[in-house]
Amino acid sequence: MKDLKMSLRKVASELMKAAKEVEKLAGKLEAQTKAKAKPVKKTAGKKVSKKTVKQPTAADTVFRIVARYKKGANMATIKEKTGYDNKKIHNLVYKLKKLGKIKSEAKGVYMKV
Repeated sequence: MKDLKMSLRKVASELMKAAKEVEKLAGKLEAQTKAKAKPVKKTAGKKVSKKTVKQPTAADTVFRIVARYKKGANMATIKEKTGYDNKKIHNLVYKLKKLGKIKSEAKGVYMKV
């Protein structure tokens, strides 16, 4: 029985020594892998562009209002719907006439071509 206890203690102490050596080797291995490991560079892939919704221009807004009315839209209607002042509406109407998108039905009444 005493021999068995002695041999078990001897085996246990040898196992402890072996475990300490394994821990030392593991620490060295980690240090080497950290030193060798280079940071991975990300490759520039396709950039996904966000689709931005374009805001309609003032001329587009006026054109849509004029196109909405079959009998034509007058200055007061356009001013009420857009909130633009008279000078801006006159300039936009002039621009749309030159582009051929609207025409004058009567004085101050505009229709889609």
